[in-house]
Parts: sequence; structure tokens; C-alpha cells
Amino acid sequence: MLGLQYAGMVLRHWKQWRPKAYKEMQKDGTLQEFAQSLSKQAATQVASLMAAGLQKHEAEEMVMPDILWPPED
Repeated sequence: MLGLQYAGMVLRHWKQWRPKAYKEMQKDGTLQEFAQSLSKQAATQVASLMAAGLQKHEAEEMVMPDILWPPED
């Protein structure tokens, strides 16, 4: 599916660095939908930045902080 290439990255990141939120979303059944939503947003932003002239890796470096949130306390 288009735009879901970052979903696995989101899930791995959240499982390691945001385990409380990960477990809570997993418990209430929203984790997969959440990861897919973030992935689609990221893919759209990356595509937009690439259309503006950035290389893929440059665009991803700008977008990833938006989906790979800081670790939990």
C-alpha cells in the first residue's frame, strides 16, 4: 500500500522508546491504525519535499522527527 512504508519503523520505534503508549494502543486496538496514519502522513510530506527538490534522504531527515516521537519519561 502506498504510504505505509514507514509503519514498521513507527511500530519498532514506539515499542522500544514509547512502551507505555505502545502497550496502551495495542490494548485498545488502535496501534496499527495509528502507525498507518503516521506512515501515510510521513510519505505525503516526503513526497512533497522531494517535489520541491530535496533528495529522499533529506526529506526523510526532516519528516522523521514528526513520526518518531521522543522517548517516554
